[in-house]
Amino acid sequence: MLKARLLTALVLVPLVFWGVLGLSNQWFAVILGLVVLGAVWELGNLCGLAKLLSRLLLVAVGIALLWLAFEARYSGWASGLIQALALGWLINLLLLLSGKIVPREKKSFRPLFLLTGLLALVAVWMALVRLHGMADHGPRLMMFFLLLIWVADSGAYFAGRKFGRRKLAPHISPGKTVEGVAGALTGGLLCALILAWLQWLPLSWWLLVEICVSTVLVSVGGDLWESVLKRERGVKDSGNILPGHGGVLDRIDSQIAAGPWFVASLMAAGVSL
Repeated sequence: MLKARLLTALVLVPLVFWGVLGLSNQWFAVILGLVVLGAVWELGNLCGLAKLLSRLLLVAVGIALLWLAFEARYSGWASGLIQALALGWLINLLLLLSGKIVPREKKSFRPLFLLTGLLALVAVWMALVRLHGMADHGPRLMMFFLLLIWVADSGAYFAGRKFGRRKLAPHISPGKTVEGVAGALTGGLLCALILAWLQWLPLSWWLLVEICVSTVLVSVGGDLWESVLKRERGVKDSGNILPGHGGVLDRIDSQIAAGPWFVASLMAAGVSL
């Protein structure tokens, strides 16, 4: 399993760097859109759409929504949607950590999960396309965002394995610990200090720390949200397209929550996106 994970990462990481830093904003939107559509396909299965035709129709709806979102990505309502989803993901995290939501396996169709998941995927795509298209340092900030989540995930993994004792949300994801989250937040702090040193944004170091650390914290909610979907569907992974890594949703669950929060936080701080 570890060998497969490493081999997949060795292939994907250079492609991600090339796609983010080397492509125009339009082509970046297309490639990211394909990733999102892969996640939409898996979302359909997790929400109970077992028939091929139903999932193909869902993907077609996803294509239409992405097209509309691209055309209106700089509109006032688009900014409002990103900000609303950011707040929604914070509420999601608080609810999932409260212990009041206990996943129970269900095989039936779950339209509410499907609609909210589809909205979340379209919103994060729009937020990240706007971030990538930002004047001056857009592609670099997009790459920084991905590195922020990767560093946080690595910090959570190693801190959890070394120091993990207290369960974070055992009713949802027994493997996650409070110490792991502390490791993730530490990684977010280090990334924020590097961003402040780079001086890509006209923001104080403490504000960048607040943005990056809070982004990492909210990203935990995306991971837990997908865990709920998988537990209720009775599956371990959202898919098997990525050897050793599971499905597309398994790889981008943190970014789905973190993307709108990161972009909304930058907008709230006065950064023009």
